[in-house]
Amino acid sequence: MKFALVDGIRQEATPGVRGTCPGCGSPTLAKCGLKRLHHWAHVSTAVCDRWWEPETEWHRAWKNLFPTEWQEIRHVAIDGEVHIADVKSTNGKVLEFQHSAITPQERASREAFYGSMLWIVNGNRLKRDLSSFREAFLNAPSVGSETEARAWLLSDRAAAIIERWRGGRCAVFLDFGDAEFPLDWIPSTRVLWWLSYTLRGRVTVTPVHHQSLVDHVLSGTSIRGFGRPMPPMSRRSGRPRF
Repeated sequence: MKFALVDGIRQEATPGVRGTCPGCGSPTLAKCGLKRLHHWAHVSTAVCDRWWEPETEWHRAWKNLFPTEWQEIRHVAIDGEVHIADVKSTNGKVLEFQHSAITPQERASREAFYGSMLWIVNGNRLKRDLSSFREAFLNAPSVGSETEARAWLLSDRAAAIIERWRGGRCAVFLDFGDAEFPLDWIPSTRVLWWLSYTLRGRVTVTPVHHQSLVDHVLSGTSIRGFGRPMPPMSRRSGRPRF
């Protein structure tokens, strides 16, 4: 975890410092080696949050896009169950950054626990996911009008990563990092893929601007997709060439 309480104040890990876990109150020790991210670890082997997973550089990079006071927030349910949300905004929206494999049962439990939430999924955990995802949407029909963002309609079993995330009720955004896609109007950096599942075994796949999702969480602005590319203009007539 990134934060622990040191004399009652949330702090990042510093060499030689001890603290307490904000979730369970157990002693923590700062781990500040050269090969891994600086982080706090419980002194004991107990894990206070059963949804915990080891934090990667990918996790930390996403967390750092949001205010520190939104990161690793202790969330307590009415029945007293406690979990630490990766990010929780002031209006109650939770973001969970998921790298490890997760069962449908655990996903459903988290969605029920947090209520209003979004999933950000690391699409590069398994090498085959990117290639199967590319193939699936390139062979699918596009949907939407000329004024709407580009999107594709697929079966919810069209690719392994799409199938693994079907069945939930909260929005899912796939992060393939700087992977390239064979469409010249999609940039090779900072693109997310929004999966919107339907009740009829289908999913709408929409590429969106990475920053627009961040801005949506920060200030409530709309998530922006990519418009349909315009045909090139003729130099002589100034009219589109088809």
